[in-house]
Amino acid sequence: MSTSNHQRLRLLTTVVLAILILIPTAAFIYKVTVLDYRIANILPRTEYRVGLRMTLDGGDGRVRVATYAPVDDVRQTIREESQTAPQALHYSIEAEGLNRQAIWLGAPVPDGVEIRYEFSALLSAVSFTIAPDLEVPESYPRAVREFLQPTEDIQVDAPEIRERLHAIGADRGPLGERVQRIYDDTAGLGYRTFKGTTDALTALRLGEASCNGKSRLLVALARATGIPARLVGGLVLQAGSKRTSHQWVEAYVAGHWIPFDPTNHHYAALPGHYLALYRGDEALFRHTGEINFDYMFTIRERLVPSPEARASFSAFNVWDLFARLRLPFSLLQTVLMLPIGALVVVLFRNVIGVPTFGTFLPALIAASVAATGLLWGMVSLVIVTVSVLFARLGLQRLQLLHSPTLAILLTVVVMSMLGTSLLADYLALEELARVAYFPIAVMAITSERLYLVLTERGFRSGMIHYGGTLLVVLACYLVMNSTAMQVLVSGFPEVLLLVIAANIYLGRWVGVRLIEIWRFRRLWRGAEVRT
Repeated sequence: MSTSNHQRLRLLTTVVLAILILIPTAAFIYKVTVLDYRIANILPRTEYRVGLRMTLDGGDGRVRVATYAPVDDVRQTIREESQTAPQALHYSIEAEGLNRQAIWLGAPVPDGVEIRYEFSALLSAVSFTIAPDLEVPESYPRAVREFLQPTEDIQVDAPEIRERLHAIGADRGPLGERVQRIYDDTAGLGYRTFKGTTDALTALRLGEASCNGKSRLLVALARATGIPARLVGGLVLQAGSKRTSHQWVEAYVAGHWIPFDPTNHHYAALPGHYLALYRGDEALFRHTGEINFDYMFTIRERLVPSPEARASFSAFNVWDLFARLRLPFSLLQTVLMLPIGALVVVLFRNVIGVPTFGTFLPALIAASVAATGLLWGMVSLVIVTVSVLFARLGLQRLQLLHSPTLAILLTVVVMSMLGTSLLADYLALEELARVAYFPIAVMAITSERLYLVLTERGFRSGMIHYGGTLLVVLACYLVMNSTAMQVLVSGFPEVLLLVIAANIYLGRWVGVRLIEIWRFRRLWRGAEVRT
């Protein structure tokens, strides 16, 4: 290429890069300054998908199973409720005081019956400030007075409760000081897991208790000093499977039911992952006696657009567009983050020099891994590719044509994915069971390219490419699943023009790759010594 043509090409590249950088920069400034666009307004919210699986052995008699269904309130929004159960069981939702009960009733019910109940929960954190000099009211509304009364497990009138109240100075002084002293006393108890019910007196005498014992003691002390209080039962939501529920307290202060959790040390506050299932001293499950009953909660997290995100910059708001089309936010993440993942692959291949199977394949794999999580996604990928590799080695002796071979390998991919899901479901590994979410074509192409490299370049080269692909998949996953990056690209889609600019710059990269510097480090050192 002549010097003039080279200069023209260089000038054209510079102009294109300048345009691709100026457009998103100008759009960003316009949104922030003129439209008052704020990153805080477009932050996504975490929505929890909660699944409850109950298994039971029925029989010829009448069977009844009941549990509490969450209620909408100012802190939690419940939607997408669903249930599946055998036809022998009739399902209904009934109001019970402050709570809702989900009930399954029927007869006869065979052994090994499985009931599934699911819902989505959008939760908010709450925090209150209690003035220390707040006085105890002389009377309360009628609906609140019942939460001052003693019960079998909340022994408000017991002498030991009164003595403890006096000992910590919570039977006198302003309301705010009483609440603080009662909370500090119960939060200071030791923690020990007890099976069954621990009443308030038992927790006091032992000086240690689980969440239900600490909470009952706090309620007893609060009621004894003239503050209405009640138990709240629910779940502390974290991704995964669990059988443990949780209990905390709500006290009626200044006209509000204010939460307290002496077990996890939350004073007049509750984090955004506490789900309330019922209020009162209740049992989470009720079922017919003399049946084998078991249960398991499964929790999944997903990001959803906030109302502020949907309302911001309506002229071009991808979150609002996907919400109106009823498309999942996970698909939006995949669509918007794939170009970012491809850029990461280009950096690893062109600048660092890491060999991979194709340019876009690691980014596609990383997008698929998001459905299972990084660890189990990698395990799934290894299981499927190894299965296909052994199948391909076996087919090699048959000397089949290329297309039928690919069709057989595709079948092996499907069978290995289904087999992995079945095994994971049997072992209660829900994340691994979601290997079925992986695009089959991506898994098939990955497996086939591994085999081709092994046969054409040898085992060592194949393993280097395979290891490089796994490394780049890891990098793509970390970048593509970064909340900060997702929020930035979702709120400012014009950032993708900067991705194009970066690819244009890297497309003219003529520098030495980092791996080559390491490979030829002895030559570099020798040249430095001679110089």
